[in-house]
Amino acid sequence: MINYNQRAGTLVEVLFLSLAILCIPLFEAPKNIFSALFLIAWVMQAVRTKSLGANCVFNWPIVGLAAVLWLAPMFSAYGDTITPLNSAPRWTLLALFVIAAAQLDYSRSQLLLIWAALLVGGLWAVVESFWVWSSNGKDYPEFRSVGHVNHSSMYTLVTLAAGLGALYLQNRWLQVLGLLAIASTLAFLPPSRSLVGGVAVTAVLIFAISIYAVWRWSLRGLPAAIAAGVIIVAGALMTPPAANFRAELAYRVSGDSIFSGRDTILNSALAVWDRHPILGTGWFSFGPATSEGVVREAVEAEGLEYDPNVYWHYGHGHNLWTTMLIERGLVGIVLVTLLLFLYFRTFLPIVLGRDQNDPVDRGIAVGGLLVAVGFVVAGLGNTTMMNEHGQAGMAFIAVAYGYLRGRGLLGTGAGASHQV
Repeated sequence: MINYNQRAGTLVEVLFLSLAILCIPLFEAPKNIFSALFLIAWVMQAVRTKSLGANCVFNWPIVGLAAVLWLAPMFSAYGDTITPLNSAPRWTLLALFVIAAAQLDYSRSQLLLIWAALLVGGLWAVVESFWVWSSNGKDYPEFRSVGHVNHSSMYTLVTLAAGLGALYLQNRWLQVLGLLAIASTLAFLPPSRSLVGGVAVTAVLIFAISIYAVWRWSLRGLPAAIAAGVIIVAGALMTPPAANFRAELAYRVSGDSIFSGRDTILNSALAVWDRHPILGTGWFSFGPATSEGVVREAVEAEGLEYDPNVYWHYGHGHNLWTTMLIERGLVGIVLVTLLLFLYFRTFLPIVLGRDQNDPVDRGIAVGGLLVAVGFVVAGLGNTTMMNEHGQAGMAFIAVAYGYLRGRGLLGTGAGASHQV
């Protein structure tokens, strides 16, 4: 029998995990290879030790989110073209990677190696994106493996969160990496011209400074912390390289589309969501499920006139919950919200605990919490947790959980006596 019992990550598992995290924003094929090798090593070690590792409270919502992708197309009107085999495997592999990482306990040296891999990968990706951008004539820089400026901007939030957490450490080299990672995120923001990224970066910084202020000075330091976060981001956006970003911001604020069409995309989703309310229609189905013809038919069936100014049709929802509503239904909405709540519920007590003085424990909890902040805030304007930034951020949180559990700060995990 294979049991749920705590077990430490082996050198091979941690090495493949670190290499995969390093490569996520940089190299598509190596990222996939090292992710697969990590999963293979994890399975082999599980069989050898007869242990899957300890349960993680985050894993059950993730299992549910993956399962919905396999079930939804079977009951969907688009099941002939959006089948489980052509839509579910990619995110399922992401889920398995994250689940396996969360089952392991990590030593301090293993944690720092994985942490450093994430910081180096994110920093390297920004530098390389600028170098390629300077020579290819594109409008925006983008990470090689990620391949899209908005997703690249979302990835920098993970690097920012991990960098801010690293500032708590006493390891000078990781603190330096953390500072460089923070600087890289602030440097990437202006040329990306991502308003969602700007709001999310501001939120993560304000949250990080507020955490420190409340921990050190209780609520008295909160107003100064909020002001400091706003000043840092505003300062970055007032630099000459941020001129295009400022122009984009002025255009959105003064124009008629301050939400960049996200409100009309939501209208399209709300017009048709009740056709597949429970499980949705499967990943990659947002476009066809909310296309003009489908929305027009649904609106006219209600006795209303279709207004092209009210509805917009796009390939994804530009909002985490809007996309979930269509692609994974109410089940997906509940599961992803529960997962984000568990992230906050797990890390916040450690982050604010005045009796918790170990800098590594506090730093990794801060990093994990800030990744969740980035997911939530950026998720209001983009589809987070689905692509490379989702794999990196959720894996970082999983490793943080495994490390803190091994330290005895999270308990040994419910279900330790279960067998499969």
